Amino acid sequence: MGQFSVWLKNLKNKSRGRDFSIPTVSSVSNSLNRRKKPTFGQLKYLPGVLSNTEKRIVSLLVVVFLTAGIVLAIRFYISHTEPVPIVGGSYTEGLIGNPSYINPVLSQSNDTDMDISRLVFSSLFKHNKSGELIPDLAASHELSEDQKTYTIHLREGVKWHDGEIFSSSDVITTIDSIQATEIKSPLAGNLKGVTANALDEQTVILTLQEPFAPFLSSLTFGILPAHIWNDIPLLSFHLAESNLKPIGTGPFKFKSLKKDKSGNIKSYELARNANYYGQSAYIETITFKFYPDLASLIEAGRSNKVEGLGYVPKESKETLSKNKDIVPRLLHLPQYTAVFLNQKNQLLKNLDIKQSLAYSLNKEEVINEVLAGEGEAIHGPILPGYIGFNPEIRKYDFDPTKAMETLENAGWAPDEDSGMRKKGDQELRFTLTTIDQPDFVATANMLKDYWQKIGVGVELRIIDSSRIQKYVIKPRDFEALLVGEIVGTDPDPYSFWHSSQGRDPGLNLSVFVNKDVDQLLEEARKINDEEQRRMKYLHFQNILADELPAIFLYNPTYTYGLNKKIQGFELDRIITPADRFTDIEEWYINTKRR
Repeated sequence: MGQFSVWLKNLKNKSRGRDFSIPTVSSVSNSLNRRKKPTFGQLKYLPGVLSNTEKRIVSLLVVVFLTAGIVLAIRFYISHTEPVPIVGGSYTEGLIGNPSYINPVLSQSNDTDMDISRLVFSSLFKHNKSGELIPDLAASHELSEDQKTYTIHLREGVKWHDGEIFSSSDVITTIDSIQATEIKSPLAGNLKGVTANALDEQTVILTLQEPFAPFLSSLTFGILPAHIWNDIPLLSFHLAESNLKPIGTGPFKFKSLKKDKSGNIKSYELARNANYYGQSAYIETITFKFYPDLASLIEAGRSNKVEGLGYVPKESKETLSKNKDIVPRLLHLPQYTAVFLNQKNQLLKNLDIKQSLAYSLNKEEVINEVLAGEGEAIHGPILPGYIGFNPEIRKYDFDPTKAMETLENAGWAPDEDSGMRKKGDQELRFTLTTIDQPDFVATANMLKDYWQKIGVGVELRIIDSSRIQKYVIKPRDFEALLVGEIVGTDPDPYSFWHSSQGRDPGLNLSVFVNKDVDQLLEEARKINDEEQRRMKYLHFQNILADELPAIFLYNPTYTYGLNKKIQGFELDRIITPADRFTDIEEWYINTKRR
């Protein structure tokens, strides 16, 4: 008991002045009895019996125990919950060019306009991220037995951004605007001969002159509000303020725009539409910033002035890679790049010359050099995977010897001094026009080199993307034009190759006229039977391959630069660049666990 007595004495000394009783010998003895567990009341005396070393050990054990408990609790929380998106956050994207018409009736020829219009407006039907055509503002539809009358029932409860109720009058106003000759909408060809009537506020009757199999795919344009546009005269349609400050029914609504000293729009802000009839977007605001050319856009991305880029060419990926926050997203497009030969030009109307130009091109080399291999050589306007694609179409494979022989046989001999081919006093020379974008300029330079090697003189004409529609395509002011055409989800080539589409707003860029082609295209779009349509398209392509109004080059991919903070983006195939926003309602930045 000697050691116990010393301990008791020390404990008594330490407890002087404290308001508690000293435990009796028996109680302390019991507390030391190994067969009994100490009570919480007895544990308060523990610090008094531990040495400093023992205290540190106990403290460390307590910390370890608490840390382990916290870690286990966190792991339990994480394993039994999951992050879910919540509303909030902003996103800034850079685009080339300036917006002119945030109006689906007019926006089809300007990528910037289409991008913003896609977010602001809704359509009767739309393509989901799988490429399937699904109802949007339409709830359902019926087709008459003669396949010429579509009864479309509209979705109820839809409101415009200003609170007005969406109804059939809005659909009628939009279709009337597209068909108005004063407006010259690029969509006019899709609705030629279509009669639109409102049965009631929720039902629209669309009557066609002839059956048109892909008609519903034509109804993916945005709908305008009648209560705004009915008050605007047709002759003032292009000048209306609502073209830049639109009212739509889409997932985002116009918030503000800023202009520079010259009056050019430098930024455009959209806000989340909390009253959207579908799934409301998570992102609070989207701001677009506009740049005059690709170089300034890429620099804005590299220097974090924007968080995403609407387009990233292959050769700019390395520069952009310095910004680790922007991730290139590779998307497949139903688009082809071709050289359209103006058939009003007597030189380029000549079949021998056209065939020689085609034989002299190495498409695979162009794809590897310009697209870094991210493309596919094509030989006609209907792409793989589409109704009527013809893998056996006549091909003009790379054969420069045959190209030169064809010219020689047609009387085009190389000049002794210049090396350029001439027939009499006429030199074989033309101008190739293209868009001031890296892929097109690089391709144009390669084509020029190929053609000069066979003795054809080529002058390049590079036009800014914001000017090419108005000053080149619309008036058909070119000899040869290198551009891309987006064909959509249905392969119907009517808008691109029917002779009636040779003038603006049609898209027959070669101004190609062929009665047999016209008949085939007219008949094919009336047939719902897929096999019959396929046979019509095969015949059409064979004629095109023989006549060569265009030299088809490649089917490219589209690279979108998207900030890695954006989650929920799951697309890999789009129809137009604006379709990258197809699932915008599912994008999110902020999350919480649930």
